[in-house]
Amino acid sequence: MASFLTYILPVFACQYSMAVLVQLRGTQVYRLPLLPITLWFAWRASVSVNLSGGNPSKEMQDSGIVVSVTSSVGMFIAALRSFAWATAQEPYQRIDGNLPSDSQGSQDTAGPGSLFTALWNAWDLLLNVRGIGWNWSRGLILPKSAFEIRSRAAFVLWSALCYAFYMLAFDATVQVIRVFSPESLDSVTGGSIYDPSLPHVLQLLRSLVISGVAMFTIYFGMEWYYHLLGMLCVIAFQQHPSQWPPLFDSPWLSTSLSEFWGRRWHQIFRHTFLIVGGLPFNFLFGRLGGVLGVFLLSGLWHELELRSLGRGNFLVVVGFFTMNGVGVVLERVWKRVYGRSVGGIWGWIWTFSWMMLWGIPLVDVWAKAGRFGVASNLIPGVFFQKSVALVSFVRRYI
Repeated sequence: MASFLTYILPVFACQYSMAVLVQLRGTQVYRLPLLPITLWFAWRASVSVNLSGGNPSKEMQDSGIVVSVTSSVGMFIAALRSFAWATAQEPYQRIDGNLPSDSQGSQDTAGPGSLFTALWNAWDLLLNVRGIGWNWSRGLILPKSAFEIRSRAAFVLWSALCYAFYMLAFDATVQVIRVFSPESLDSVTGGSIYDPSLPHVLQLLRSLVISGVAMFTIYFGMEWYYHLLGMLCVIAFQQHPSQWPPLFDSPWLSTSLSEFWGRRWHQIFRHTFLIVGGLPFNFLFGRLGGVLGVFLLSGLWHELELRSLGRGNFLVVVGFFTMNGVGVVLERVWKRVYGRSVGGIWGWIWTFSWMMLWGIPLVDVWAKAGRFGVASNLIPGVFFQKSVALVSFVRRYI
């Protein structure tokens, strides 16, 4: 509690103030001086808060569960979003074109641009990282739901079912990865996905399978937390279900890197990375430089998460995202030269071959960091090996 009051609360207070000010005209003169204060508080929290008590297992739990609030990764995102808000030229406004009138009435009762409205809408701005229902999210491509849910009660029920499914799917993929090397991948100290005792072909096949399963582990894990957060925000903050569209759009169907990263993968930090990474590089190196700037910033974000544990690998982690940016640039060059976009079956093969080429070393870094060893035990006594328990139950009673 003392750590929260001393380190986290000042960051939240500054960011909430920034979220209010960015909605009001003529406030940049206040936002810009507030920015260095926010950055300093975020830096102080990132280097001071640690709930592990020196225990390696708890250290991994700290990174996996409360990272968005108390670790350096959460503070990094808070700093990036504060920078975007401080430098915004036009006020952020709720447009809510996708919300029913009864939903809008409770959130815009004081009229656009008023302090009362800004104070209330700041909560949504803090939680709504994709900008759904805001004017600053123009250009965002959202996946379409298979069916529309307008009732909050129905949304909560559906999200609870999805939450349970993705929790089991996440745990099942982790168990599959652990099977390859129980003695190393099942521990917090971690181990390599490579097995030097195998012939080169089998070693490559093993690493390909583990990396492919790891991709679905990430997918299921993010869906798991997304549905939990959706339930909480709809219940606690009375957000409308339409503000929680699908997070992904079948990324395994991508036939180009541009399609994968620009539409089918999650777009949670799209706006923030564009403002902080894309625009400066676009100014310095042109449009293609802006693409690389976004991927470079994304790589730094992922590297910081591992660095907070002292287990990062800058060349591999940042290199994976940077080379995916290079791949997107190559696709644009291809289109200019040949007059057609990358696509079709050959585009699919290109996309996932390129990702695997740079992704296998990345998965190895995660494995050595002990990621798979603690993934199913993030909160002791609650997040146990769920898929194993379910299979045991079915075998015994069904």
